[in-house]
Amino acid sequence: MTRALWGIIALSVIFAFLIFFIPLDTYRMAGNYLEIIVAVFCMACCLYAFRYISDQVFLLLAAFAFFSYALSNAFWYFYTLAFNRSVVYTTIAEFGFLCFFLFFIAAFTIGSPDGGMRLSHAVGLLVLFLSIPVTIIWVGGDNQPVRLGLLLIRFFLIEHLVAVTIRHGFYKHTVLFTGISLYCLSSMLYGIRETLLTIYPVTTFSGNSIMTPFSLYDFMSVVGPMFICSMALIQLGLFAYLSKEHDYLTRQVA
Repeated sequence: MTRALWGIIALSVIFAFLIFFIPLDTYRMAGNYLEIIVAVFCMACCLYAFRYISDQVFLLLAAFAFFSYALSNAFWYFYTLAFNRSVVYTTIAEFGFLCFFLFFIAAFTIGSPDGGMRLSHAVGLLVLFLSIPVTIIWVGGDNQPVRLGLLLIRFFLIEHLVAVTIRHGFYKHTVLFTGISLYCLSSMLYGIRETLLTIYPVTTFSGNSIMTPFSLYDFMSVVGPMFICSMALIQLGLFAYLSKEHDYLTRQVA
């Protein structure tokens, strides 16, 4: 399974660069299918780990997180086919994407004791993350109240996941923390794309004989491969965490 996950990471990096050469609609379609497949695969890895490696509840919560992402992404993509991409961000699928954060917040809270965090650090982290959506809301005004409200909720959950990851010591597990960080970054970029870049569309690539011109909004479709890579890293990190925990328990018994 670990080899397959590393292969997924390599594929996601290659796929990210193909955005310059593949027609955008084809790129988005392939990206969404890959995201769904990888999320289901990671869910299966968590269930396998729960059944054969460790019966810890946080693995089930992680499986639910990946399942919620796969289900929401499938609904999100087929909604774009049936209707219009410009109204996608306000669908019910967003709550499924947000559940990914909720499940991992619960998983990390259950999986390891709370090491605490200084109040100044907690407040600083909250201000740091919420300053971004607040700025976008100030710029966007009342033109997109639902989208901007969802953006604020998204950034709040991202901040809470990062805080829980730090407080419960999961930041010490490099691969897992890298995956969580990349997922949070991808989610922030997705939220910014669906709000700020719809208010102020920017054309960044004029194109040439090989590449077609597209806007910054279109280029931000690269968050798809970023999500794929992050989920594979998270799953690898979970396996590494279980391995270290098993070694620790073995030494304690010995």
